[in-house]
Amino acid sequence: MANNRVYYAIQAVAIGRTTGNYDKAVHGLQSVGVTTNFNLEQVFELGQQAIYQNVEGVPDVEVTLNKVLDGQPLLYVLATEQGTNIAASASGLTAEAPHLAGRSNARADLYLGVFKDSLTSAKSGYPEAVMVCSGMYVSSVSYTFPVDGNFTEDVTLVGNDKIWVSNPSGASFTAVNDMFGVFSTNNDEPEALTGVGRRQFLNIPNCRFPGQIPGISSSGTNERLPNGSGFSVHVQNATVSCDFGREPMFELGTMAAYHRYVTFPVEVTSEFEVMGGASGDAISASESGYYVAASGIMNTSSTDQPGPSTEFCSPRYNLKNNSIYLETCEGTKIWLGHKNKLTSVNYTGGDTGGGNVSITYSFSTFNDFTVSHSGGRASYYNNMGVNYINSPDGYNG
Repeated sequence: MANNRVYYAIQAVAIGRTTGNYDKAVHGLQSVGVTTNFNLEQVFELGQQAIYQNVEGVPDVEVTLNKVLDGQPLLYVLATEQGTNIAASASGLTAEAPHLAGRSNARADLYLGVFKDSLTSAKSGYPEAVMVCSGMYVSSVSYTFPVDGNFTEDVTLVGNDKIWVSNPSGASFTAVNDMFGVFSTNNDEPEALTGVGRRQFLNIPNCRFPGQIPGISSSGTNERLPNGSGFSVHVQNATVSCDFGREPMFELGTMAAYHRYVTFPVEVTSEFEVMGGASGDAISASESGYYVAASGIMNTSSTDQPGPSTEFCSPRYNLKNNSIYLETCEGTKIWLGHKNKLTSVNYTGGDTGGGNVSITYSFSTFNDFTVSHSGGRASYYNNMGVNYINSPDGYNG
């Protein structure tokens, strides 16, 4: 009998390749959305008003996913470290390193299974229907660490192939159905001992925050205050985002794109919302440059001091380079390199309604976006951490 509806308990997503004994179901998934656009190009001709031909191009398939951080592998890790069955033996289809360039060529297959609405979970066995998207590329990634709510990951995958199969059966779908079998007991739970990531599970001692935020130390640490009164900077929200700007590459003789490349340079943005303090936002801006470089090299010295505008032939600037590294207790590590610069600061709140002042610091860098997880490749995870953030080059893979 046909389903009356589809809701969260009877749909599940898996990412990876169908060959081999792999469990690549996505745990902690909160939402999935699929958009398919058919690209048409109109051709007209002299002599008639009616269209001559509506030429069909390659369809674009976009899948958006949102999951909580829970100790299970990240979406970004699953989509770049597991490969694809369209050419499982080919090299270069899985991540060669955890940084942006190392993951840029990876492709993966995505499966969305829909089960009977009379079930309590996506049980083992064949679903009522399954959507297969093959050869998908990661197009954008973002992470959110709020003071209220769960830590989350948002990933967008893009590709050109999507097939719906009703009542799938046979050997070709056995591995796919096995992926969904992890939900068969209706008793799945987070992998991390700490459970789903929440505000208390950002590993503050290991993190490195932008030094231009007042209260953050010169080495990027957010030190704990005495008497149990929290940290020097009361961070309310942190986000990291990267849009890869994928562009297709075509060739004569075939309709499909043979590759979707990342449009380097790629901007990586981050935002940190903090509670306002006695120093305000502590960001000064001058048309002639607020700081004079003591070392003679711009943006590198922590001893640079404000200088009068009459000083000539001295490097002057308003912004400094900042190192950013975030780590959660459930296994997520994010490294944004040493050259993050402030793009804006927004001081709001504190009005007569009784609200508090909050300050949002927005930063930008390019191409430095290294992500690993304890549920992914061990070498990628173990090579990331506090020790290497002091390297002038960071992670080199």
